[in-house]
Amino acid sequence: MRKKIIKSLIAATLFVSIMGMTVFADEVSDLKDQQSQGEQKLKNLEDQLSYVLIQLDDLELKMSQKSQEIEQANQDLLAAQEKLKSQYQDMKLRIKYMYEDQSLSISEVILTSENMGEVLNKTEYIQQVYDYDRNKLDEMSVTAKNIEDIKSQLEEDNRQLESYAQELTSKQALLYSTIEEQKQTNKDIDDQLKKATERAAQEAARRSAASSNSSIVMPVASANNDSSVAAGVVSLAYQYIGVPYVYGGSSPSGFDCSGFTSYLFAQYGIGVSRSSSAQAYGGAPVANLASAQPGDIICYPGHVALYIGGGQIIHAPVPGDSVKIASVNIMTITSIRRYW
Repeated sequence: MRKKIIKSLIAATLFVSIMGMTVFADEVSDLKDQQSQGEQKLKNLEDQLSYVLIQLDDLELKMSQKSQEIEQANQDLLAAQEKLKSQYQDMKLRIKYMYEDQSLSISEVILTSENMGEVLNKTEYIQQVYDYDRNKLDEMSVTAKNIEDIKSQLEEDNRQLESYAQELTSKQALLYSTIEEQKQTNKDIDDQLKKATERAAQEAARRSAASSNSSIVMPVASANNDSSVAAGVVSLAYQYIGVPYVYGGSSPSGFDCSGFTSYLFAQYGIGVSRSSSAQAYGGAPVANLASAQPGDIICYPGHVALYIGGGQIIHAPVPGDSVKIASVNIMTITSIRRYW
């Protein structure tokens, strides 16, 4: 009887142990599936973000070109307005000298003419003057219409570009937020999986060997630095604090992020690419933020800024804002580049 009871207890213990291991194994398997799905979701989101950043990068160049076209158009408008003013002044002079001072009525033409041939010549001259002035008035009207058409087209171009840029910026912001949420979700799943794996290992009376994590240290590039240039670039950047953000802007009348940094270095004869993505690959790499110096370019996803030291940057942030000082930790740093 006692042997039967002992056998029953052993069997029950084994059953509970097997069931416990099965439950933990199922939990680990489910979490691994969630982990795989989460990683795929994150990859899809990052792919979408990469596409949006490419579009934004292309838009930066287009906005820069459009800014130059608009500047040229403004110069053309000024020239057209000067022409309109000149035509108006000419017309006033003709009115003054041809009509107020020297004009003759039809009756006076007839009475003062010696013969019908002279009458016809005088009336033909008056008609020619009238036709000339009428043509000039028509020309003025066409010039004014052309000016209005140019202004309307420029305003429409600006509205379309700003609308497209705002749409891409909104997508970018939403993707950043969604990616961060997905990263947090993946981290939670990773934590749960780690705990579940530990529980399964303990239940199976096994302890997995702890693997040591090694840190990867990126080498610091030697750039033969000219600190006087870096100091000059930083000093110049302070002068443009408050300049409004302008899509495609690369002059003191308005900057976007890469237009601001490329403009600063251009004043010291240093060529820096006009797009934020290209700036992240130029110059010399800097290992990490601890190695960064004032004058380095801090690169983020779709954004660049000038490092001024002390954990701070000067940058042209977003539409509706202006060039300002901010913390270097506004978002994840993708690289640091030194052009001086």
